[in-house]
Amino acid sequence: MELTGFAYLVFFLLVLAAHHYLRAHGGWQKAMLTAASYYFYATVDWRFMGLLAAFTVINYSAGEVVMRARSLALRRAAVAAAIVASLAMLGYFKYLNFFAAMLNSVAHWMGQDALLPLVSVLLPVGISFMTFQAISYPIDLYAGRLKKTCSLGDFALFIAFFPRLLAGPIVPAAYFLPQLEQPVRVTDDQRFEGLALVLRGVVKKVLLADTLGSHLVDPAFANPGVYSSAFLWLAMFGYSLQAYLDLSGYTDMALGAARMLGYRLPSNFNRPYLATSVANFWQRWHISMSSFFRNYLYTPLSAAWNAPAWLNLLIVFVAIGLWHGAGWNFVVYGLLHGSLVALEHLRSEARTARGLPAPVYRGLRLALQVTLIFSIVSLTRILFRSESLAVAGSYLAAMAGPLDGRFPLSLSALLALAAAALLHFTPMRWREQLMAAVNRQPAWAFGANFAAITYLSIVFTRGNGGFIYFQF
Repeated sequence: MELTGFAYLVFFLLVLAAHHYLRAHGGWQKAMLTAASYYFYATVDWRFMGLLAAFTVINYSAGEVVMRARSLALRRAAVAAAIVASLAMLGYFKYLNFFAAMLNSVAHWMGQDALLPLVSVLLPVGISFMTFQAISYPIDLYAGRLKKTCSLGDFALFIAFFPRLLAGPIVPAAYFLPQLEQPVRVTDDQRFEGLALVLRGVVKKVLLADTLGSHLVDPAFANPGVYSSAFLWLAMFGYSLQAYLDLSGYTDMALGAARMLGYRLPSNFNRPYLATSVANFWQRWHISMSSFFRNYLYTPLSAAWNAPAWLNLLIVFVAIGLWHGAGWNFVVYGLLHGSLVALEHLRSEARTARGLPAPVYRGLRLALQVTLIFSIVSLTRILFRSESLAVAGSYLAAMAGPLDGRFPLSLSALLALAAAALLHFTPMRWREQLMAAVNRQPAWAFGANFAAITYLSIVFTRGNGGFIYFQF
């Protein structure tokens, strides 16, 4: 079921109608949402419904032990067991062949036969998001961010909630579970606000991200040797915009759907390509993921051992790279970003030691700094987009090639680039005013906007309705 397709629209309208019909029966309302979420995941791949249930049972059971056990050692063991079991499931599906190939390469270098066979493993959609969401529950209970356990039914809905199930945002248990304890009251303002977010997400994904992909990025990365180096540079920047529009489009759709059902999900983006440093970029990009790694890995890691901050940053960013994919290109991607953030941290410490204030960027200096960081981030995204280090190297080499190759920039790609830049770099107050105007629409516009979504989904979806982050 494609999220930008007609089938999903019908599914969501039915869920919305049932949710409204059951508004006086909170328990049945949540049970309906859980059943609908499992049905939704079954349409993606029914073979992994058991995996969804396993994450639920394992981490819910661990949470019960954490809150009921009097022994600190037993509570710690329950948290550790849940984390190990959840990461083991993630590791089997996502990293088994990567580490097997790495061990086999070492064995081959030592003159021995392969140690482990490579197996055919299908990656469940959304497993990385599912894993982090699940383990946040026993951890939040242990850390005191959650003061009490929830019912198994509420926890099952928390794990399976379909608007954010496949590609986030990653919602910690302490953020979402308290909402399930409150009666749901959905106002017309919430419906209009949610609808505006969904419509914005569809425009980002279907009209802009997919157009950039099919008309600019995909051709360039498929055969970089036949294109002008200028076209390859443009495609590199185009991919940065495509990745942003793709994931932020999904996030807008998730936030909007949740809002129409009476729930709030955390914002995931804050105009990341206006960042003035790499660290600032990660404070603006995929915020729920960055926050998870900060709160659940960097902070405990810093407290657990007396290592310099730059080393902890490198470890965290390698983990971020591997979270995105099992390949050396993702490891190098994480190392590059970790090194850049670590260098910025060391520079900041040096300035503080010398009594110098943090740099302030205004005017032309601000524009140059933003351009520099956007360019650095876009260069590293070549690793993110490529299937391997070798493919990334080929693309980089072609970027340094001659300017006399093909430059097939279509009008569709040019318009998508212009619209994407306008959407991202427009002053925030203008965007807020536009969204406020959309939210003030009369009731009849509600149906008209759904008709617009249907039209966009049917006419402009090109059969590749999958989102980039579904592979993670």
